[in-house]
Amino acid sequence: METKSTSIRVPSAEDLTEIKRPTSLLIAQFFLFPLIIIAICVGIFLLFGYLTYEQKTAREYLNDVKTGSDICCRWQAAYELSNIISSQKERLRNTNFVNDLIKVYQSSRDEDPRVRRYLALTMGHLGDPRAVPALVEGLGDPQVENQIYTLWALGSIGDKAAVPEILKKLSSQDPALRKTSAYVLGAIKDRAATHNLQVALNDSSDDVRWNAAMALAQMNDASGADVLINLTDRHYLDKLEGMTAEQKGELLINAVKCLGILKFEAAHDKIVALSQNDPDLAVRDASLEALKRFSNVITN
Repeated sequence: METKSTSIRVPSAEDLTEIKRPTSLLIAQFFLFPLIIIAICVGIFLLFGYLTYEQKTAREYLNDVKTGSDICCRWQAAYELSNIISSQKERLRNTNFVNDLIKVYQSSRDEDPRVRRYLALTMGHLGDPRAVPALVEGLGDPQVENQIYTLWALGSIGDKAAVPEILKKLSSQDPALRKTSAYVLGAIKDRAATHNLQVALNDSSDDVRWNAAMALAQMNDASGADVLINLTDRHYLDKLEGMTAEQKGELLINAVKCLGILKFEAAHDKIVALSQNDPDLAVRDASLEALKRFSNVITN
């Protein structure tokens, strides 16, 4: 069977070379250039969005909490207030804002519990002792989570006037409250809490024992040193359930820091080994820092 052929001119090699377009040019035309156009459009949109966006002030958020008609809006305003307050606290210091914040907090007992939590955080970030009486009263909230937020706020303010009420939470039936109380007492560093923290070293909860030992170390009390040394043992940490590798690493680092504060000689060799052999760089760095404290003891 014959096939008909048509006369088609075949380009020469030179012609082919001339009509070929570089792959990079094709990519730029069909891929890169459209992306650039999209990026420019998105950039313009974000720029105009930024120019037209006005973040509310702390006072405006507080007014939203106070007068908002929607429960959802009130707790969200309290949340936003707790987020921005750190950047504005210097400007708000020694103003009536704290007093107004306290009044709103005190009047929010029957509100969504989240309103109270975020207002407590806000007072903690401000660090003004004027908030302590209201926060101490807030420790009586029925929600455990609210009490935890309030404890944190008291620890952040650091006023020793709150210690007697915090100590009551150290003997709570709830281990989360006991743990947080021990942590907060360590932040406040009032030696009046020493005996209660020593008792907490025998708590049934690991978290409470660990936090009590660290709190005591921050007051230069070595009563919990054995607990801390256990936390520098990777084999011990590996057996702990319900904790991520990152959490175990943070626990080890905190224990090393506390042993460094104590300059606890029995832990020296263990910390040296960690500084050289631990697989976590952050642990090795913390160990080297702790060893500097030991070297100061030797040189002195």
